[in-house]
Amino acid sequence: MHADSLFTLAMAAAVALLITPDGLAGPAPQPGMTWESIRSLPDFGGSWSMKLQPVPRPVLKPAPAALFSAWERKTSNGEDPSDVDGIKRSYCGPARFSGFNGGLQDFVELLFTPGRVTIINELGLIRRIKLSSEPFRETPAETNSGVSIGHWEGRTLVVETRGLSPDIGWDEPRSRLPIRIGRHAQISERFSLVAPDGLQIVTRITAPDLLAAPYEITTLYSRDRSHEFREMTNCVHNDRAFDETTGRERFDLTPPAELPPPPAK
Repeated sequence: MHADSLFTLAMAAAVALLITPDGLAGPAPQPGMTWESIRSLPDFGGSWSMKLQPVPRPVLKPAPAALFSAWERKTSNGEDPSDVDGIKRSYCGPARFSGFNGGLQDFVELLFTPGRVTIINELGLIRRIKLSSEPFRETPAETNSGVSIGHWEGRTLVVETRGLSPDIGWDEPRSRLPIRIGRHAQISERFSLVAPDGLQIVTRITAPDLLAAPYEITTLYSRDRSHEFREMTNCVHNDRAFDETTGRERFDLTPPAELPPPPAK
């Protein structure tokens, strides 16, 4: 082999390996661990809004499916459905992650710093994703945003999340539905640019207390680099129609008997 070719191979091997303090060769750090390596990553900067698209319905286990059916039945009859599952609700609560990063009414930002990706939205959800090849601890503490570990596979950011609070509503932030994500839920996400200003997130959710089969969904986002990030809230303080002590509606929402039925579809 020519001397120049041997030198090229040696340099490639040196780039792929680092020398550890004990003198042994180890793997090179993954992208995103230094400011310099962040410059080579895909540009996820700017603010992102979700495109409207059909959303598949999850396949629920029998118990949560029955709760959801009762909720829909009461809602369609104009009744207050909040007593279906006996869970106390509030119009005001912390932002929580159930696989949905936001983007319909609120914009989303992804921020890169060495060793971390931070995802925030205008409703107050903050996700801190550690870039690491280390495995999860067996029992991470349960929180509203869970414990997230990420890594790069080429130009795709892959994120695994565990340790989610079982009380997180399935459709956060609209958490008034009667179904909760339950214990031991796991969420896998793959973030990639599919156009200069197009972001795709492929999400897979497993929730053994809730879902009869893993739920998979692909969401698309559009970038607006000129958007000025602002705070939003869904909280409603001093709403006379809602009793904060019981988590129930104050008023009887049952339609009067003389009200004609709704028109046939």
